Amino acid sequence: MTKKKTKTKKKEKIKEEYKEKSSFKIFPYLLLIVGLVLIYARYIEPRNIKIKDYSITDSHLPVSFDGFSIVQFSDLKLGSTINVDDLNSIVEKINKLKPDIVVFTGDLIDKNVKVSLKEKEDITKKLGNIDPLIGKYSVKGDMDENNAIYDYVITYSGFTDISNNYELIYYKGLTPIVIYGLGSLNKNDQDYTKAFAYPDEKEDPKYMATYRILLAHEPDTIEKTNNYNISLMLSGHSLNSSINIPFIKDKYNIKGAASYYDEKYTVGQTKLFISSGLGTNKYHLRINSRPSISVFRLYTK
Repeated sequence: MTKKKTKTKKKEKIKEEYKEKSSFKIFPYLLLIVGLVLIYARYIEPRNIKIKDYSITDSHLPVSFDGFSIVQFSDLKLGSTINVDDLNSIVEKINKLKPDIVVFTGDLIDKNVKVSLKEKEDITKKLGNIDPLIGKYSVKGDMDENNAIYDYVITYSGFTDISNNYELIYYKGLTPIVIYGLGSLNKNDQDYTKAFAYPDEKEDPKYMATYRILLAHEPDTIEKTNNYNISLMLSGHSLNSSINIPFIKDKYNIKGAASYYDEKYTVGQTKLFISSGLGTNKYHLRINSRPSISVFRLYTK
């Protein structure tokens, strides 16, 4: 073997050894970075609640409702990254917005979480402190169906459950708006005949609600509502993809939010807004997807 070849082999060996040593040195830093990201995603971002403020102008809104405000919260999933003690702060944030009505779009308690009698009473009392001008309305999420805790808390905290029902809202005039509610799409609990019973042939067209709001936990419900002249639809469920990183977004696996999962869409004449929710999904992580409370301010022009 020539001296030249020997030197070349030695150089290559030194390079390989250097690469191995460099990789070994970098590895602890990579572990540290991954660890810090996980800590942030598990303990910091899920508790950093954002207020999302939307202005909506619609000619179908009665003049008497100009400036009307709706606060939406969704997907508390108590027992995930939100606990009972956190409710005081959430209620305070909602009340500071001075809403005319408050709506909850489902998933009160996280899956498989056991709630004690004391916790049930605490949740009820704290949600009862939400104090809008007119009223509080809710619809069931897939975690709320056949859930006695949801039924008790919603009833005794002063909410009106409008799953598969509707409610007329009056504000500074004789012409109402209407809020429709549907049960969970994933649990096959959607009765369109009951929910959209208004208006009937006896309604006076002069005082008929032309501005129509729909509450439905799963946003993919919008694919079934083309014929109901919905102006505004409010949903939850998707958390707007709680792990919001390109190529890693969890949107593809969410039944009921497979087609609609981001913050907002316009579908036909309907403006669809999807809450990022307050709790978390099964991994209890949030990356680039802060929990939120939404306020909608309605204007005629």
